[in-house]
Parts: sequence; C-alpha cells; structure tokens
Amino acid sequence: MKTLVAILLLMSATLIAGYDFEIKEGDWFGAQTLTGTQSMLVTGGGGDALTLFDHGRADIQNTSPLVEGYGGIWQIMAIGYSHLAITGGEIHRLTIGTYATAHISGGQIDQIRSSYFGPDASRITLTCNPGYLLSYTNGVVTGISGTWWDGSDFNIQLVNPAGSSTVFSNMTIIPEPATMLLLGLGGVFLRRRQ
Repeated sequence: MKTLVAILLLMSATLIAGYDFEIKEGDWFGAQTLTGTQSMLVTGGGGDALTLFDHGRADIQNTSPLVEGYGGIWQIMAIGYSHLAITGGEIHRLTIGTYATAHISGGQIDQIRSSYFGPDASRITLTCNPGYLLSYTNGVVTGISGTWWDGSDFNIQLVNPAGSSTVFSNMTIIPEPATMLLLGLGGVFLRRRQ
C-alpha cells in the first residue's frame, strides 16, 4: 500500500511539474544546460554534465550505474537561483554555487564541491538517518557518511576549493521524516504528561 501511494504521489508530482526534459533508462545526454525556468526529470540513464542556471531545476530520482558514457551523471553544477532535488541515482561530482539550493535524501554522490563565497547553512540540505559520521582533515570537515531513510549507505567526499566557504558550513542535516515524526510525537506525549 505504501509503495502504491508513493508511486501515485510521484506520478502526480511529475504531471503537475511539467518537466521540459525527461531522461529515462537507456537515455544519455552529453552536456545539458537548464536556463530560465527549464526543468529536468531523471529516472534512469544519465549524462556527462548538467548545468543549472537562473531558476532551472532538476529532479534526480534514479540513474543507471555510474559508467562513463552509459549511466549515472558525471557532473552537476547548480548556480544562480537554481534548485536540485536528489532522491536516488549515482552522481560523480556535484558543485553548488551561490544562491542555488540542493535537497539530497538518497542516491550515491562521490563528491560535493562548494563555490559559495560565504557560509549559508540553508543551501544544501541532507536528509538522512541519525548517526551519520563526519571526516576531518586539519580540522575541516571533508566527508560525511551514513544511511539514507531507506537504509542505503552513502559516503560523500566534501571538496573545499580555495576562496570558497567550506561545503559543510553551507549544509543543514536533518533527520529523515519518520524520525522527525517520532520526535514530535514524543514532545506531545511529554507535554501531555505534565
């Protein structure tokens, strides 16, 4: 039943969203740029490079396995006021620039790079299970690993180019929805008890 509800929600979101481009299993794009309010839905396949400008948006739900020229997405760059949602798939490198936002709650991402010039913790949101681990190099966070809400593992290298603020200073990590619901219910029960 839960699976059916999730599929219906996904289908209705796709119809409402009206994507300009759709990449499905077996599809491959070389270099794709989304400008203005253009949008892309990726449910399989992959591509070399995806760049989001202006208010462009991409919804990455799944890709083929990361194999050059066949599957996964090798590079995504989101800049301007663009928006990126990643719930699955395999991505080699993700670069997030000033004012762009990324909401990540699944998939495998090898690297996240920052091209922000100042910390802004609201730009990259990671939704995962509690118990994630941070890796440090010379006191700077350079990696994060843990599990997504579906129990799948992730291990992301955080690359901090010179002149940009660190990736982690632009990241907000929130518990997955079921954990948040349990925390909320716990608060209600504690309040009722008093």
